[in-house]
Amino acid sequence: MRRRPGPSSLQRCSVSTVSGSPGRGAALGLASCLALLGALPLASGCGHPAGREECEAIFQRSAEIELRAQNIVDPKVIEERIAAVRDARKDLIDRCVGRRITDAAMACVRQATTPDQVDRCLE
Repeated sequence: MRRRPGPSSLQRCSVSTVSGSPGRGAALGLASCLALLGALPLASGCGHPAGREECEAIFQRSAEIELRAQNIVDPKVIEERIAAVRDARKDLIDRCVGRRITDAAMACVRQATTPDQVDRCLE
């Protein structure tokens, strides 16, 4: 598959603005990073429609990798920020459900360690 030019969707956005405080609309930076759940073709072609559990796994892994890439390593902070995005942008996972995904793409996401690797898994 052809690679998109320029930086990956996850590399272009910043999660550092996510404070985890629900009153500030805190999750917007991370939400923009995770918009790939609905925007990428999710291994179009063969495969099967992505289920909610698969989309949740992509969401969780993508967010964790992006936060760790920004040197946010405290598991409690990571979980708080991910929960803030999940609460603020429930539509991200809804848009992912039903898109085509392969077992190989899911295995790739689970093994990815960088935002760019996640992007490549879902191309």
